[in-house]
Amino acid sequence: MKNKKLRHLLILFFLLVLSGNVMAQGVPNILIAYYSGSGNTQTMAEAVASGVAQVEHVNYTIKRVEELTEREVLKASAIILGSPVYNANMAPQVQAFINSWPFEGRPLKDKIGAVFVTGGGFSIGEESVMLAMIRAMLVHGMLIVGGAETEAAFGASAITGEGEFAGKEVNPLFLNKAEGLGKRVAEWVVTLKKER
Repeated sequence: MKNKKLRHLLILFFLLVLSGNVMAQGVPNILIAYYSGSGNTQTMAEAVASGVAQVEHVNYTIKRVEELTEREVLKASAIILGSPVYNANMAPQVQAFINSWPFEGRPLKDKIGAVFVTGGGFSIGEESVMLAMIRAMLVHGMLIVGGAETEAAFGASAITGEGEFAGKEVNPLFLNKAEGLGKRVAEWVVTLKKER
């Protein structure tokens, strides 16, 4: 009798584990990938993740670009990529990450892409860096989603070293834009999942 109950419990356990794995496979994952030298871009990445977390039926992974594997990139339904502005360019680590994406057969085609950046000052290259990252995503066939408001049309950006924003934590104004970007991407991921 004990063996029979134990066997039933084991079968039930394995069925629960199996059904959990099947359900988890059906939930899309959003990859929030970033490089951060000072911590500001990481703070923006965390705000993006906060926005994604507001949407049901999606998971997310948040990691520095140098920690990611090709498998994680390929498994993602969306990639939200963040970089600081370095001499009006994306960080070399972010460029190297993009250069590592597989191209043969365009496996990133039809995945959603979005971007966010941090820059030390006004007119120091935020939009040009966002557009460079967006162009790279477009070459891979990705579908680009901008921010939740007109002032974040290309994605989310933060000024971190000039005027009233100098020497402080990332301003809530910019964190709200990052959060809105994350939420909007997650909503589109869910919408596209339903359509397919």
